[in-house]
Amino acid sequence: MAAAWLGAEAWSRGLREGPSPDSLRRPFFVAAVVVFLLVVLAEIGMSLLLGSAAVEPVSAGEASNLGVPTDVFLKTQKADNQPPGAGIGFLAFLDGLLLFTVVMLGLSLILELRLYGRIQGIVTLVVTFLWVLAAFVTALLALAKLFLMIGLFVAVPFGALAYLALWGSFPTSQAAAILALLLLLKIVFGVLLVISQPKFLKVTGLVLLLALSVILQLVLGLIHGFLPGPLVSIGDQFWALVTVVVALIWALIMLIASIPAIINALRVSGSVGD
Repeated sequence: MAAAWLGAEAWSRGLREGPSPDSLRRPFFVAAVVVFLLVVLAEIGMSLLLGSAAVEPVSAGEASNLGVPTDVFLKTQKADNQPPGAGIGFLAFLDGLLLFTVVMLGLSLILELRLYGRIQGIVTLVVTFLWVLAAFVTALLALAKLFLMIGLFVAVPFGALAYLALWGSFPTSQAAAILALLLLLKIVFGVLLVISQPKFLKVTGLVLLLALSVILQLVLGLIHGFLPGPLVSIGDQFWALVTVVVALIWALIMLIASIPAIINALRVSGSVGD
């Protein structure tokens, strides 16, 4: 990823210095950013088209009678505008990084290179540091919930009954519709991005991140479609954990890669001062 960021900087400089500095088709680039912003918003549940709660099997009192703490039960309930399960929502951790990368690449073609070189490293450092913290905490919570789900499922009979009451029903058809919509939007995003500037295909980190996002989403769809009904929630939670760990690793690499950019910016600032 460090090489990808350095390659992106050299690519943007070459594009500016080439025969056609304005070769970025800005309307298509802006459209691509907007489309992918819709993807991220849909994943975190800020769309009125995403339907209702994932599971609403019992009341809090009934869950308590089954031996499930009330606070744990309440955390399983989702607002009406959130997608089902955790797998779809956790895709936003990776796709948010992709959106940030695309925006930074766009700024490299719009801002003056010296100014961009000064702000790119520090902005990336701050954003990825916060991203690493959020992803790490979320991964721990997801792991704890996964252990709880598995523990209840294997604790026959009362634990299993509690699990089935809380997570035994998963709206796979609703999840499939949302995943299909997200995949369509990602395809549209990729097409618009290439139309805006075909050289985006040469930014290895960007291409790998988009491919990784699509692969994780496709595997999530397979988990929803092929696991037995009572196990779908466990599979969804497991893949959500995998997704956030992948995003954590990617953000950590981006964080480390931003340090040389900051050092270079400081050296340039020092030289100008001298």
